[in-house]
Amino acid sequence: MSQAPVLDHDFVPPAPFPGVRDVSLLDQMLKGLTRPTEGWPRTVFEDLSWKPPFPGTPLFIMDPAVIRDVLVTQAENFGQGAMFRRMFRPVWGDGMFTSEGPAWRWQRHASAPAFRPAHMHALAPFMAKAADAALERWGESAPINALEEATRISFDVILDTVLSGGEDFDRETVRARMAAFVAHALKPRFSYMLAPDAYHDGKVNASGPDAAALRSDIEAMIRRRRTAPPRGDLVDQLLAAKDPETGQAMDDALLCDNLLGFIVAGHETSALALTWSIYLASAHAPTAERLRAEVNAVAGEAPIGPGHVEQLVFTRQVISEAMRLYPGALQLYRICTRPTELAGRAMTPGDRIVIPVYALHRHSRYWRDPHVFNPDRFAPGEPAPDRHVYMPFGAGPRICLGAAFAMTELVVVLATLMRGADFSVATGYKVWPSGGLTLRPERGLPMIATRRS
Repeated sequence: MSQAPVLDHDFVPPAPFPGVRDVSLLDQMLKGLTRPTEGWPRTVFEDLSWKPPFPGTPLFIMDPAVIRDVLVTQAENFGQGAMFRRMFRPVWGDGMFTSEGPAWRWQRHASAPAFRPAHMHALAPFMAKAADAALERWGESAPINALEEATRISFDVILDTVLSGGEDFDRETVRARMAAFVAHALKPRFSYMLAPDAYHDGKVNASGPDAAALRSDIEAMIRRRRTAPPRGDLVDQLLAAKDPETGQAMDDALLCDNLLGFIVAGHETSALALTWSIYLASAHAPTAERLRAEVNAVAGEAPIGPGHVEQLVFTRQVISEAMRLYPGALQLYRICTRPTELAGRAMTPGDRIVIPVYALHRHSRYWRDPHVFNPDRFAPGEPAPDRHVYMPFGAGPRICLGAAFAMTELVVVLATLMRGADFSVATGYKVWPSGGLTLRPERGLPMIATRRS
């Protein structure tokens, strides 16, 4: 259990977690799809496993040793399943997120060098530029929707690092297409909760009207970039990526699949993490003061650059704590693919596993004061949380390849924004997170952004 010091006053940000009354069976059923965190009973936040008392429901596991079995030591016995492929094939196509076995392995090996932290830190100027543009857009003082603005910043970063600076695109058209595409791809369906995995086998969700246009634009950009001078972005890294064992590289179609997947995954999760980080840092005055002092000591008034990223230690702590309290992915799913045993239970093909990331991040066995906002849990010298308890980017061999990209972006952007502006929640707005696949502030989080002198 982490024994991090508690800040000078306890700040418990608003979020669903067990109170004095446990969740009823009716709540578990009705909120299971649209608001799962509000339907989980106390046992998910306190015990090692839980099986809902309904036929065909998944087994929830909260034991890090068992989670390691599912994601690492017995990973070949627990696949992503037909439901997962149905949901994400329209986004990732044949890319690494939906591939398994050898097809996944060579793509992962080929792409991994492109996402090394040093390469990601080199992208800091693109990220700082997007944050500075937001500050200029807001002026001296402006009402903003923090989620919408974080999404716009994240999208601008994507344009400059993944979409070749937007040279091949009309920025506003692509922004609208991307928003519609993400909303369509993440739309929940009751069959995800109620139907067995076999029901989804062979089915693929419709890709939506914006997917073809996005894919066409990305393919055109890839063709141009293969003969264009390098510009030092992520596209250059992936164009040069090869499997170190076989030398195999991605053709245009596969590179397009992976780029589109990276865009959708990184666009959504980075925007949410930035939104929650701005809210938490601004809502707790000691944190805001300490974060700004660090940024001023490290960078002064200069743009946040590659050499500053590792020095912004407390800024990273704030982001890490924000992703603990409000993780982008609420839960991970796995499907048993062959007879095996898990934590003393006999598992048969088709049995479903849920790893409730949100509950793990607030579990009473693993965290002191689990619902308190305390960035010093992640301070240097503190015991690192178990990698199968704290996993904002997943865990095991399939841990998010873009984690270093996301953390670099979040550190650079949060440092730039907090140095440049004060943020306060709009009068009368009550912050509350909700969602089915991701955890979003209801109504987008209206705030007032006021320029700092």
